[in-house]
Amino acid sequence: MKHGAPTLWPRGWACGMLGLALGLAGCGQVTPQKEYEAGVAALHVGRLTQGKELLESALERDPAGTFAATAQNWLGLVNWELGQTAEAMSNFEGAAKLNPAAFDPVYNLGVLALELGDPQRGIALLRRAADLDARDIRALLAIGEWTTRNGRWDLAKRMYFEVLRREPQTAAAATGLGRVALLEGQQAQAETFFMQALEMSKDYPPALYNLGVLYAQSSGHGEQAGEYFRQYLKVAAQGPRAAAASARIGGQAIEQDSFKVHAPAPQPKSAAAIMWAQARETLANGDKEEAYIQMLRALETAREGGDMSQTGEILKRALEVFGDRAMVQLEAGEYQLRLNHPAEAQAAMLKAQALEPDNPMVLFVLARTSLAAEEYDTAVISLRKLVQLEPGNADALWTLADVYGDKLGMISKGTAVFRDFERLFPSDPRVGEISARIKALEEAAAH
Repeated sequence: MKHGAPTLWPRGWACGMLGLALGLAGCGQVTPQKEYEAGVAALHVGRLTQGKELLESALERDPAGTFAATAQNWLGLVNWELGQTAEAMSNFEGAAKLNPAAFDPVYNLGVLALELGDPQRGIALLRRAADLDARDIRALLAIGEWTTRNGRWDLAKRMYFEVLRREPQTAAAATGLGRVALLEGQQAQAETFFMQALEMSKDYPPALYNLGVLYAQSSGHGEQAGEYFRQYLKVAAQGPRAAAASARIGGQAIEQDSFKVHAPAPQPKSAAAIMWAQARETLANGDKEEAYIQMLRALETAREGGDMSQTGEILKRALEVFGDRAMVQLEAGEYQLRLNHPAEAQAAMLKAQALEPDNPMVLFVLARTSLAAEEYDTAVISLRKLVQLEPGNADALWTLADVYGDKLGMISKGTAVFRDFERLFPSDPRVGEISARIKALEEAAAH
């Protein structure tokens, strides 16, 4: 089943309930509640079609029953599993409406939205799910994973740090921070995070594998890399990275596209080309929304594979057809920024902001492109709005302080924002730099 399913009952109990409920149904004695229970039991033993029919029948007979919200969530999971994403979305929305305090339907909606290429809605829903249940960290980890893979590393770090604030011994969050540090070229910091993950959870497979990747990227550390890959295989012989770990031990160098945005993945161009051909075919058949989702996936594949030529080809056509979509303009802005064309990048991001003025990702990338273009006033406006929309965005506030002080020479404003940062984010490692930063600003002003 897909993400966020309620706890499964023991298989024997499920089979017993299924037989009992179906027997009662044959005698004409089954109630909607029993029909619901039989439907869930059928799902537990893999009878998706039968379970779906029973759940739909129970809801049709008693749409406001005590089981209705959970039944809608189950139906959403089944439809998602069967590839009927529109129906799944409707089910999750229905479940959330029936029980606004429930975590699972909102979480499932968020993950599904990300899968369907709508990151703004997906991330907003996952944030809402995280607020519904402070003890459930799955939503924050899901945002962290998606933003790590899609180059939104500032947001990924915030999510992982928030997970550690809620659950300090979460090895997945420490490993996530290590992955981001590795992507940013901070190998010493990455090693620290991976080691912390192993202290939190002995032999945690993702941490072991990532340590292997880290040492494989460091000259003269091939033996250490091999040892960590071997440890990974001991605890995850059938794990998702088992084949890559085995190849590494055998001396075959394999770049991991999930850890390095511009690393060449296996046949990235052909994969992106296939996806792009599918998107064009879907568009020719008149399904523009599905073509848009396929196009975003093709862009992501080309970008993660580091194929700038393929990315440019897809993006050119995407702008012709979907130039009125903020996410396409955002992709264009980041593409131009990677080409070191700051003016073109900023122009694309200004279009994206006009389309979605309150999209936090758009505002942050607009600030980045404006800084690269030395348009500091625009950067300040974007960052101030972003801080208002996301008071917990430490990166936005830090960058705003830096722009005020170092770029615009507004010493008092820069100092004040640095002090705000110190007050609002006392556990952020950058707090240790603030005294030196303020001193440097004051000295510069004196000269």
